[in-house]
Amino acid sequence: MPKKYVEANYDDGRHTVKVGVTLISWSDNNVFFQYSPELDMTGYGNSEREAADSFNHILEDFITYTLHKGTIFDELERLGWTTNKKKKRIVAPGEEQLLQDNETYKDLLGVPGMQRSKQDLALTL
Repeated sequence: MPKKYVEANYDDGRHTVKVGVTLISWSDNNVFFQYSPELDMTGYGNSEREAADSFNHILEDFITYTLHKGTIFDELERLGWTTNKKKKRIVAPGEEQLLQDNETYKDLLGVPGMQRSKQDLALTL
């Protein structure tokens, strides 16, 4: 499996957040899921589109809430990200760290039909 890393950049010109995350997609009993191991977030729905929309909504809520509370860097550090608050840059945990620290991720790697992809997101809040 190729090593993937993701980066995220935060620009407070009026809260622009650009993030690239690994997404793991699968279905179980006609429910579709999207999970990001770097953010430990899952979206779900009755279709792939609903799962993607759910994931994007959860991500937007997370970013909005943590920006409003001033805790976005603290939360990302809690999730294993490396941050540089002065330069407003953050780097997600790598594959090796995710395999060590994230049990959900390890479990999902063995799910039949699981697909991995990288998705770049940009949110202006």
